[in-house]
Amino acid sequence: MTTFYSLFLEFPELETERFILRQVNVKDINDLYELYSDASSLQYQQSEAMTNIDQAKKTVIAFLNGYASKKFIRWCIADKNSDKIVGVIALHSFDLINSKAEIGYMLNSNYLMHNIMTECAKVILNFAFNQAGFSKIEASIHPDNLRSINLVQKLGFKKELLLKNISFNFKTGIFEDRVIFGLYKAVPLGS
Repeated sequence: MTTFYSLFLEFPELETERFILRQVNVKDINDLYELYSDASSLQYQQSEAMTNIDQAKKTVIAFLNGYASKKFIRWCIADKNSDKIVGVIALHSFDLINSKAEIGYMLNSNYLMHNIMTECAKVILNFAFNQAGFSKIEASIHPDNLRSINLVQKLGFKKELLLKNISFNFKTGIFEDRVIFGLYKAVPLGS
């Protein structure tokens, strides 16, 4: 097991059967634009869809800066055969005192229903518990996002609480509820 700060010395590239989970780079700009300009992919995200490629360029910089400043580790989900980015998955909201972090993810809507996020999340959770040393991983999910709720439950997460009006949505200008799910290191990952 490494220390938290050593996670940020070299980006932790991970691998699944079908994907490489890697750091973003400039060649990913078009794939990120495709992901972040798709209204279906952004349905439960709190930001507006991208409208131009310059926004994708800024996103690459934001991903790199977020990692450099130890705010999050955001992996691009790259197809092993084509290197196409089909989604992103992240650990963020680090709470070192309580040994926990939050998982977040987003998949290009063209790749839904292929168990991609299940495959990738298992690897990220293994990394979070066994390499990063966290004791708990949380997921904060919009109550209507049944696909995401089903995913975390499949992975073994348990519903812990509902937070009312906790998350501001920049698209709608209103505060939204979030359901908090938790997974502890001692709980085996779902199959």
